[in-house]
Amino acid sequence: MQKIAAFIVVLLLSPAIAIATAEQNEAVVSTAIDSVESTDTRLIECFTSISAEDCAINSQDDLVLNWWPWSDETNSNWPDDDAKARAGELLLNLSQNNPLSVINEELTVGQANENRQQIENSLPVISLSGELNVYEELDGHRVEIPITMTPLVNLSDSTIMYIYLSKEYSIDDHNRRLNNLVYEMKPEFGFSNQENNSTETTWILSETHLSAAGVDFAESPYGWSVTFALFGELEGSDTNQLLYLNQVELSTQEENVELDQFLVPIFAIVFGIIVITTILGNMYKEEHGMPIISGYWHREKANCLVVEFTTKSRRMEIKSLEVDAPWKLSSRFKSRFIEANKSVNIELKFKQSETTDCRLHIKLEVDELGVWTQFLAITTNID
Repeated sequence: MQKIAAFIVVLLLSPAIAIATAEQNEAVVSTAIDSVESTDTRLIECFTSISAEDCAINSQDDLVLNWWPWSDETNSNWPDDDAKARAGELLLNLSQNNPLSVINEELTVGQANENRQQIENSLPVISLSGELNVYEELDGHRVEIPITMTPLVNLSDSTIMYIYLSKEYSIDDHNRRLNNLVYEMKPEFGFSNQENNSTETTWILSETHLSAAGVDFAESPYGWSVTFALFGELEGSDTNQLLYLNQVELSTQEENVELDQFLVPIFAIVFGIIVITTILGNMYKEEHGMPIISGYWHREKANCLVVEFTTKSRRMEIKSLEVDAPWKLSSRFKSRFIEANKSVNIELKFKQSETTDCRLHIKLEVDELGVWTQFLAITTNID
C-alpha cells in the first residue's frame, strides 16, 4: 500500500518537478563581466556606526561599500554576519558611535597609496572574463558566475578573490537608510596563481545564503551590483594589497519577471510542500554532521593556542575566526577547507596572554548544513 501511495505521489509530482527543473536550469537574465575599474580606483570599505552613519566619502574616484555589523544590537533585518566576519579578517575594533573606513585593506590613505605605487608598473595583474547568470530557485534566486581568469604575473599562494553583492539604496524595517550596503560576501581562492595559466570555473552565490541575507530580486529587483576585489601579493613581495577591482551592475530581471510563470496544479503544490517539509526536517536532523571543536595551549610555544577540528561525514570551510577582547591575534586568520572525516590542528598565535578566558567565535560552513557560528572558551594560560 505504501509503495502504491509513493508511486501516485511521484506520478502527480512529475510534471511540476519537470517544470521546476526546466526553470532552474535556464537563467532568468545574464550580465557580461567586461569593464574594469581604473587602476587608480580605491576600494573603501566603511563599517557604519550603530546609527547607520556612513563614512561620508564623496570622491568619485573611489568605490565605496558599506558594512552594517549591528543587527544583533538593533534588531535590524539587514544582514550583519559577513560584516562581522570581514571586520574580524581585518582585525578591526569597531565602534558603535563612529564609522570606520578601510582603504584597500589599509587603515590609512597614505599606506594604501604607497602599496599601489609598488605595483603600478605591473598592472594589470589578471585578466577576468565571464558573466553573471541569475536563476530562480525555490522561493528565491541564485547567481552563477562562470569565469575565465588568467594571472598576467605570478601571484602569491595567499591571493583571494572576494565577491561582494551590494545594493545601491537600502532601507531596513526600522527605516534606517544606507547606500551601497553589502548583503553577501564570498571569498574564492580555487584558481591558478601562475602567470598565463588560465582557470575556468563557476562561482556561485547560493539561494540559501542570499535568502538568509534578505536578498529578494523579485520584490526589489533594481540597484544590485557584484564587486570583484582581488587581494594578495605578487610573487616575491610581502605587501598584501588590492590587485584587481571590478564592479558590475547586476541585472536581475528581463522586464517583469514573475516567480510563478507557469500554472502549477493545486495537488502538485500540496505535495510539493510535503516533500519540501520532509527535506527540511531531514536536514535539521543532520546536525550530527557538525564537527567537533576543542582547544588547548601549546606546551612549547608561548601564547599559542591549538584548536583541533574533527569533521564527521561532511566537508567544511572555516570562513572566519574572531577572538573577544582583550585577546588579539598576532595575524589575520584566513579561511580554509577541511575534508570529511579528518582531524586538523590549527595554531593561533596571540600578541600576548591575558588574564581573562580566551573566547573564540568560529564561523563554519558545513556541506548541506549551511553556515554556523561556534563558540569556544579556553581558560587563560596565565596561572
